[in-house]
Amino acid sequence: MRRLIEESRQTPAQVFNALGWMGYTEVETAGHYGLTAAELRGQLDRAGLRAVSGHDGPDASFPAGWQSGYRETMEYAVALGQRFTGFAWFPGPYDDAEYYRFLAERFNEAGAIAREYGLQFFYHNHDFEFANRQANGRPMYDTLLEETDSSLVKFELDLYWITEGGASGVEYLSADPARYILYHVKDHVWGDRPDEPDFEDVGPGMLDFPDLFAAGQGRGLDKHFFIEHDSPWLSHPDDPEAEYKTARAGIDYLRTVRW
Repeated sequence: MRRLIEESRQTPAQVFNALGWMGYTEVETAGHYGLTAAELRGQLDRAGLRAVSGHDGPDASFPAGWQSGYRETMEYAVALGQRFTGFAWFPGPYDDAEYYRFLAERFNEAGAIAREYGLQFFYHNHDFEFANRQANGRPMYDTLLEETDSSLVKFELDLYWITEGGASGVEYLSADPARYILYHVKDHVWGDRPDEPDFEDVGPGMLDFPDLFAAGQGRGLDKHFFIEHDSPWLSHPDDPEAEYKTARAGIDYLRTVRW
């Protein structure tokens, strides 16, 4: 949603209204556009949307006293009406097993704080957690899975990035469906673009979403699916409506896909 606002050069309210008109009901934030929680929630409410989730931090450097600032972030998330709050990226090192153990400890702390506010903490992956390996050959990602409390730390699986990292989303989802409560749903072109990223609108690309979604099924599990495309103009070259066409393609696909 943040990229849609930045790239379309429209106000948040205009983008929210367009998404609501398309039929979206939930969004995930990654920034607040300079708005208070009340202002942002009001704009979302008027568009028929709820910010059920957010990429909220904490600060990736985990400075001394980070917990205080994180509590303020949690207060904003609660006021916005979120259920989930996530940590989405860190600047590295990506190949240091000890650092992943450090992150796992911090995620447990963040998860405990989030729980105090009635929120569920999660971690969102990219490709580097899978492409970089431990001494035993297993992905670094596994450290985050195994050394965090499964009740405090859930995961948002980016179905594109796990594929780019050389791992199988089906295998991870099948192993523990309940651990993955959120999905970033974006597709991969057939083959590779030689000089550009391989992002594609959801549906026409190479990812087998029915198999992925089926692998994550489980009795009583409440899953949330967020359409994402980092570079929509790659799917709609020279089209001023590229971002909206990508958003439309995504929701149309999710409405019709079966698994």
